[in-house]
Amino acid sequence: MKRVIVIGAGVVGAATALALTERGHRVTVIDRANGVAAGTSQANGGGITPLHSEPWNQPGLFGKLLRYVGRRDAPWRLPPSALPGIGFWGLRFMLEARRPRFEYNARAAIRLGCYSLEVLQHWREAHELRYDQTCSGSMQLYFSEAALSRSFALRQRLVEGLGEVERLDAAAVVASEPALAPVRQQLAGALYYPAHESGDAAAFARQVVARATLAGAELRLNEGVQRINCERGEFHSVVTNRDTIEADTCVIATGSETPALLQSLSVQAPIYPVRGYSATFEINDATNLPTLPLLDAERRFVTLRLGERTLRVAGLADFAGHRRAVPPARIDNLLASARQLLPALAEQLTPKAGRLWAGLRPVTPDGRPLIGETDLRGLYLNTGHGPMGWTMACGSAEILADLLDGREPALDVSDYRADRFGRRAA
Repeated sequence: MKRVIVIGAGVVGAATALALTERGHRVTVIDRANGVAAGTSQANGGGITPLHSEPWNQPGLFGKLLRYVGRRDAPWRLPPSALPGIGFWGLRFMLEARRPRFEYNARAAIRLGCYSLEVLQHWREAHELRYDQTCSGSMQLYFSEAALSRSFALRQRLVEGLGEVERLDAAAVVASEPALAPVRQQLAGALYYPAHESGDAAAFARQVVARATLAGAELRLNEGVQRINCERGEFHSVVTNRDTIEADTCVIATGSETPALLQSLSVQAPIYPVRGYSATFEINDATNLPTLPLLDAERRFVTLRLGERTLRVAGLADFAGHRRAVPPARIDNLLASARQLLPALAEQLTPKAGRLWAGLRPVTPDGRPLIGETDLRGLYLNTGHGPMGWTMACGSAEILADLLDGREPALDVSDYRADRFGRRAA
């Protein structure tokens, strides 16, 4: 049994705490926020979508970013003011967009997502977790035959041997999701993923932390980490604004905040924060609410039903650094797309009617998370999951716990090594 500090109480940190507590470790969870899942996990897109866990840097992304420069309605946005902060991360991000690299990274991410879904399903039954989950699949929508055909061909290569994807024509899309009947004539079709799920990541994280604390974990909220102490190449303690906490091991699960925590230790964790948005609505009449999670691949947004009357619209991608503001123009862009897709709900999908939110996805250059021990003994990472933290959280937690215990994980973890980027010069 080890004394383990987990820094971060988002969905990844919460899952890590439960996995370690189940192994008998004495776990302390620290988060500077006043609640569990108060950051990027708070109001994300909600999809558990392992078969499209691939990185964002698909071939051709750079051209898209250039085309979108100056457009307020762009699904991808790279403000000129952000360019100095992207630096070498951006160069590596673009190099990883070459087709062979992208497809390699995508397969690795999808394998992790599929394993994580298995763990999530086990936990859901073992711990009786309820988080407005749906388990009936998801649909990725297309409005041109050419785009649908290209995407289906790519998807078949990426998921071969890992999962099932079905191509649906417009009639089959509407039959599966009647809420799309008003846009039937615009649809070319969809890709349907029967194994996909969805749910409220924040509710899940809160329940998971509650299970961990019942089993003996300690939760310390409103406590900011000021320094991680390592001596002679080995983790020693964490200094917060309240205390110095000694432990055998420390796991950093802080998403986009990870590089700042590691800066003084010269540990390389190239993570860039990509801002996304959501708006959550309580719908008066649930008749026209979609049942399935829907992804509009071209306009980069999703719709998700949570419970009986709640609809969440989430998406867009702004490479804008650590700013968490919610610019009205971006919310207008997001909701305009949602109104086009779900015209029967258009009058209710207004900024004033929704709970607006922005979160920072922690993106690595190759789109694969950082899981495992750094070259500082006892200091572990479980971070950098990009937009797939919810999809990958449970599997990543089990892998981390296996590595900490010296066990062979169920999945080959060489693609997710925490030390694969080496160290910065001291």
